[in-house]
Formats: sequence, C-alpha cells, structure tokens
Amino acid sequence: MIKKIPSASLRIGMFVDHIDREWLKNPFLKKQFKLVSDSQLKKFFDYQIEEVYIDTAKGLDVIQQTRSSNAGVKGSIPREEKGETDTGSPEEDLGRAKKVEKLYEKSYQATHELMNDVRLGKLVDAKEVSRTVENLVEQIFDDQEALVGLSKLQDYDDYTYTHSLNVCIFCLAIGKALGYSKERLAVLGEGALIHDFGKMLVPLEVLNKPGKLTDSEFKIMKEHVIRGVAYIREIPGIFPDAIRVAKEHHERFSGKGYPLGLKENSISEFGRIAAVVDVYDAITSDRVYHRGMIPTRALQKIYEWRYHDFDPVLVEMFIKIVGIYPLGSLVMLSDGCVGMVVEGNIHNSLRPRILLLFDKGGKPLTEPEILDLDLAQNFSLKILHNVEPETLELDLKKTWNKYL
Repeated sequence: MIKKIPSASLRIGMFVDHIDREWLKNPFLKKQFKLVSDSQLKKFFDYQIEEVYIDTAKGLDVIQQTRSSNAGVKGSIPREEKGETDTGSPEEDLGRAKKVEKLYEKSYQATHELMNDVRLGKLVDAKEVSRTVENLVEQIFDDQEALVGLSKLQDYDDYTYTHSLNVCIFCLAIGKALGYSKERLAVLGEGALIHDFGKMLVPLEVLNKPGKLTDSEFKIMKEHVIRGVAYIREIPGIFPDAIRVAKEHHERFSGKGYPLGLKENSISEFGRIAAVVDVYDAITSDRVYHRGMIPTRALQKIYEWRYHDFDPVLVEMFIKIVGIYPLGSLVMLSDGCVGMVVEGNIHNSLRPRILLLFDKGGKPLTEPEILDLDLAQNFSLKILHNVEPETLELDLKKTWNKYL
C-alpha cells in the first residue's frame, strides 16, 4: 500500500516509493529504494523534504519496529529484518539488476534486428523503434541510475549495436534532467537509437577494419551520416527532430565537426546531447583496434573538450548523471582496500557508496561489505584511483548481479 507520511516518521527498513520533487533538487538518484542507513535519513533533513510516499508492501510501515539507528553504517551488505517484514527472496534482492538486464537484452535484440534490416536494404518499422524507446523511457523514470550504470556492464560483443543502444540510454538520461516530457524524450530516444543507421550502409571492410583508417577510408566512413539521414527520411513516422540526432551527432561546438560544420547553438539541442554521449560511449568501449578507457578517464577527457567540442552545460550535466565514479567502477581506497561503486552521491561525487571486495592485502573478502564514504566516521578514507578489472580477474557484471 502506498502511504504518504512525514519525513520525520521515516525509519530504516521502509521502502520509499517516490518523492514529490524535481529530479535536480532530489538528493536521491533512484526514484524508488529501501532505506538502509542513517545517511539516507539525514538527506531528507538536509534537503528539507517534509513528506514522502512509502510502499508498505515492500518495506516497514510507520507503526512497525525497525532496527537500531546504528544499522547500515558499515558491515555486511544491508538486509532487512528476517521474518514477516523480510522481502528475502533472490528475485527481490536482485530484482533491480535483473529487471534492467532483461530490458537491456530485449532492447539490444530489437536494435540488432533493426540495424540488420538496414544492412539488408529493408525499410525498418518505425513502430518497433517507438516500442523499444518507450520501454527505455519508462525505465529511465522508474530507475535511471540502474539503467545508466548497468548499460556499461553488459558484455555483448558487437559494439555497433550496443553503441546505438547506450547512446539512446544516455541521451534519455540527459533529456530527463533537462525536464523533457515523456513525449519529447521518446523523440530524442528514437533519434539516438537510429543515429548510426548510416554505418550499416558503409562497406564492411571499412566499418570493421581492425586498425587505423586511411584518409580515403575515413572519408567513406564520414559519409555514414549523409547516407543514414537519407535512409531515415524514407521511414514513415519518424519525427524531424529525431532525424536531427542522426544528422548532427558528429557536429562540434567549435564548428569543426561534420558533415555541415555547424557551430554552437546552430546545432540543435538534440544534436548537442548526442555529440557528448556518442563520444563518451565510443571511447569507453572495447573494440578490435581500441581498448576502452575507464569511465573516470573518459569523463576527464570529455570535460577537457567542453567549449571546443561540446556544449559545456550539457557536459557538466552528463558528468553529474553518470558520476565521476560511475556505477560498476572498480576503485582503490586510501587504506589499500578495493571495491566497486554501487551508489552515487549527489552531494559529493567523490564520496559514493562502495562494495568492498578486497582487503588491504589484496585478498578477496569472503563477505563483501558496504562502505558509505559520506559518513563522518569514514571521512579519513578517499578514493585514490580506478582499478582495471582485468588486473584482479574480476567480472564486474557477475559481481554486481551476485551481491546487489
């Protein structure tokens, strides 16, 4: 049952259904979540959130007893009280990740089929594009952090398809932060999903070349924008604003992009959004000839390129959405422990919540622990740097699904 209560009545173990507040003024990245620590409760006070909606079917009610106020600071991964109030099942514990993973897989398959149709010379079904994007839009409003974070933890091999899907997801997150309606988000998302259709019209020997392109080959590759736009314009039901995503995602703020050399605000907002996320996903993805950058380094590059290549306002918004240490990032702490970032911190992106996986000596923890760097008792700790998962032979996706 959904119940509106004063924030002062919140207790650890309750499930927050939603908060009536604009996204950018909301300290929580997730729309729905279970209260597991005092630091979460403190945020309601700090941000002067007076009322909140809870779901008593998924967590404790106001009249029920909860754990002591010291719970959830540091220790084993928080679990709610056993017994009548315990949600308990593996499906509930992993529901968030599993739901997003299933949606991503379904969206990936749809993207794969759409792009193969383009390769085969078929005209794609605009309704299938719309259905795929509508599901992603709903998930962005339901649990944006999980979708954005897990999009880079998927292990599909074909960059061509995952890139289009990831760009769509990132664009939707920025559009939501800009206050777009669901209808406008759908148009942006459709444009992002089909923005690289033109690459399916590029000769495979150029598209899949495992090395640097020659000048003539690069010229052919750049033609994917014009070819893609010409193809998309033949699809009945595609909005003109969606086409602009495909047309402008390689334009640059300085005017040195292609194919038109548009500059600053002569590039549509859709085009400026797509430009940022297109490059971010490209440089963080592994390809035959390119080892992807770790997210933190990639964001540093994107930040350096603001003003020249990208709209600086959109760059800063994107970094806020993704986080300096995105979900799934593997980091080393100042005490020598290594963990995975599992929740961002809107107050201070340098102090997220960490799932500790390795102790100071590099030994795997038998019972991984949650550490909230934002708590006062943990202020002496800080993140030193990112860690490459391969150095620890760690599969981030499997680790996420196992513990979260």
